[in-house]
Amino acid sequence: MITDHLLGQAIRASYVKPKYLLDGLYNTRPPFNNMWVEWNEKERVQKNRKELIKLCREKGATKEVEPLNLAGIPDRIGYHIKRLTNERDVRNNEPIVDGETILYTCFFQMEDKKFYCPEMGFNINYDCNYNYESFVNTWNRQNNFSPVNMTEESFYHNCASNGAVMLGIAYSELHKGDPFLDQIFRNLIPVQTCSTHWVRSAQNFLSPVHEKESIRHAEDLNRLSGDPRFLISLLNMLNYDLVSTETVVPPKKITHVYLNRSVPKNEYKVVQINLPKPRGKRVYNKMFTGQGSPKREHWRRGHWRRVHDRKGNLIKRIWIGEQKVGNAELGKIVHDYELVQKSQ
Repeated sequence: MITDHLLGQAIRASYVKPKYLLDGLYNTRPPFNNMWVEWNEKERVQKNRKELIKLCREKGATKEVEPLNLAGIPDRIGYHIKRLTNERDVRNNEPIVDGETILYTCFFQMEDKKFYCPEMGFNINYDCNYNYESFVNTWNRQNNFSPVNMTEESFYHNCASNGAVMLGIAYSELHKGDPFLDQIFRNLIPVQTCSTHWVRSAQNFLSPVHEKESIRHAEDLNRLSGDPRFLISLLNMLNYDLVSTETVVPPKKITHVYLNRSVPKNEYKVVQINLPKPRGKRVYNKMFTGQGSPKREHWRRGHWRRVHDRKGNLIKRIWIGEQKVGNAELGKIVHDYELVQKSQ
């Protein structure tokens, strides 16, 4: 859950130059294989406009920022971020070990109280090496019913047009001609979401997409304009190199028995993550366990591990994926992560 105060910090960070935004792509690994992020969208739209006006003034842009109009803007927006680990090659039914896909799916609620999910989502390729060859390989292993019908020239043209929408038209225009911008465009990949399956039958997937559907997909992609850039900023904050400090809190009350021994209840915890400071940050993780006793089952989020030499120089960074740890028989702990800005 992103606080309104943090929205301003994430938005400001998302407007860095393309060179630094490209560097940020390396840090956009989701810390969990299956996670949810949510924020106040009307607050974000207002803060985003203020930041854009400021940036336009700094760059001397002559075009005025559009007037603020909150009509049709949902109160809140959430993203379901899921790593597709069960993708298989349709030709030989073998698991796919490369070309990892992480699906970012948007959900929102309008004034009619109904929930909506656009047919288009996206994949942020954090390895930063997606190109025409990658596209052909992905297509061939996912489709055994039609050949690739896109030339290399058309592919890069689509990367530029779709990428400009996903990064935000205003941001893309302000940095037009920047060589790093095209590299970012290639690594923002439009992907059909689960809602596509709600409106198309399995048989229809074997037929080409009609013009009417293409128009609807383009409209849905426009709904997400700027979201990938914002999420790159947000995930960089969540994955900031950290020093983890664990505070062990013994259970105050034992209320039930399992296998003739007392165990604590399952519990929900909010873990605060203090945002970047000059020498890193700390995560105060209150674990529900007794001193020296085994911990209850919980998910440990993915994070970067820094490796130093004897002189203290940084040698490399290693990504440690999410892990399920602890003993389920003792109960379970569910964590939410709250990003907070340290007071000056």
